[in-house]
Amino acid sequence: MRMQRSYATPRTNGWTRLIGVLGVLAVAASSAGCKSEAVEKVEAPRPVKVAIVEAAPAQRTLTYSGVVRPRVEATLGFRVPGKIIARSVNVGDRIEVGQIIAGLDATDLKLAESSARATVASARSRRDVASDHLERAKVLLPKAIISQAAYDTRRNELDAAEAALEAAEAQLRQAVNAVSYATLKADKAGIVTSVMGEPGQVVNAGQAVVTLAEAGETEVAVAVPEQDAARISVGQTAKVTLWAGPRANVDGRIREIAGQADSASRTYAVRISVDMPPQAMRLGMTALIALTVDDQSAPIVVPLAALTEENGGPAAFVVDTASRIVRKTSVSVVGVGEGGVRIASGLQAGDVIVTAGVQFLQDGMRIRLPGEHADARTH
Repeated sequence: MRMQRSYATPRTNGWTRLIGVLGVLAVAASSAGCKSEAVEKVEAPRPVKVAIVEAAPAQRTLTYSGVVRPRVEATLGFRVPGKIIARSVNVGDRIEVGQIIAGLDATDLKLAESSARATVASARSRRDVASDHLERAKVLLPKAIISQAAYDTRRNELDAAEAALEAAEAQLRQAVNAVSYATLKADKAGIVTSVMGEPGQVVNAGQAVVTLAEAGETEVAVAVPEQDAARISVGQTAKVTLWAGPRANVDGRIREIAGQADSASRTYAVRISVDMPPQAMRLGMTALIALTVDDQSAPIVVPLAALTEENGGPAAFVVDTASRIVRKTSVSVVGVGEGGVRIASGLQAGDVIVTAGVQFLQDGMRIRLPGEHADARTH
């Protein structure tokens, strides 16, 4: 029994040493793994696209969409009430001066004319009788056959009869005109743009029957935002390009700027007259208007993709070309132009900014510029 106990002690000590060695190796391996993971967690510089900030040009072009309109567009209607019995024009028809557009039932108007003629005849007869009485009184008065008062009475009767005749003749002329007003004629040449009256419809005096776009100068109606209205002026030249038809520029000129903004859209109505409209320019077409204006409001222009958000406001990432580190910088935006977003403050001409991938960047992050090798890492 003693010999067995003496042999067990050395074996136990050997196993203990082995377990200790394995524990040390495990700890070492664990430390090496942690260091490896730490090395692997070091992010490589993120590749980005950059651009150099440029100064904004002294002039810029404002572009708007407009609609081709006639300079004068009027609604035509009858000057007397009645029932429409005929309409001889349709939308798109070209009409000339004096051309018949529509007609009313003139039966009642002709009856009124006949009544007015009878009234004139009656008034004329009373005038003639009063005139004869006055002529006889002129003969009898010197002979003292009639008194001066009787003579004056006959003279007043003649004056009243003449006034009644004049009134009756005026009413007759009105009745004759009313009959002529039953026929609606064009007083200007132009194109019918809309029709609101149909045969069988009873209309009031002045109620619109057709809309006529008068032939003559053609214009383009444009709605200009309030922030640009102060930069344009009457007489300023413009370039007009039709969306449909030939893509050629036509010279135009601002003829009118509304004095008050529209209450709903907050835009100003601007009319641009076209000097020599092409044959392809038709009413209702859409046109592109280009206006060149002076602008010194923003000295910097950057691409739209270069902007991100910082505390609810716009910001850009400026690159330190020496350390390859980006800094998030707040900027002030004043508008959008042809070359990009116009910046009033926050950037300077010559700054290098990130133009792609800004949503993946953070302040102080290292980046890799285009053309640099991908093995550039931070240890």
